[in-house]
Amino acid sequence: MTTPIPDEQRDQVVELARAGRARNEIAREVGISTASVSRICADAGVGFDRSLTAAALQARVIDLKAARIGLATDLLDDVTVARGRMHVTEDARSFADMAKAVAALASTHVRLIAVDKDDATGTEAAKSMLGQLAAALGVAAAEDVEEVAGDGSV
Repeated sequence: MTTPIPDEQRDQVVELARAGRARNEIAREVGISTASVSRICADAGVGFDRSLTAAALQARVIDLKAARIGLATDLLDDVTVARGRMHVTEDARSFADMAKAVAALASTHVRLIAVDKDDATGTEAAKSMLGQLAAALGVAAAEDVEEVAGDGSV
């Protein structure tokens, strides 16, 4: 059987949770399991607000996307430099080596920008909108046909 958690620790858990601290952080600070923290907070009617976590995650996603964009831009600069070197080489082996470097850099750039390709705002959204429009036009056309068939006039 486990030892009951003292009231002082329970109060501390509830206080920290109300202050917006994360469950795992509270567990580490108070020295109890995360399950105990969850149970104590549930008993006290205190929940963990995930909106701050979601906002922090969204900020991190934006930061990482910006870093990838910066890296992709740098890779294009590297491609330009490598192409310049490729065209001033004296021997075929150096030319081939630089051509491989250009291909590798360009390929890496393409893969990197593909990570952030957002179909929800691009082609897929346009297809979805056109599909909805076509469906709506089909319904409207069917209603027009029924009206014409019903009374003979348009």
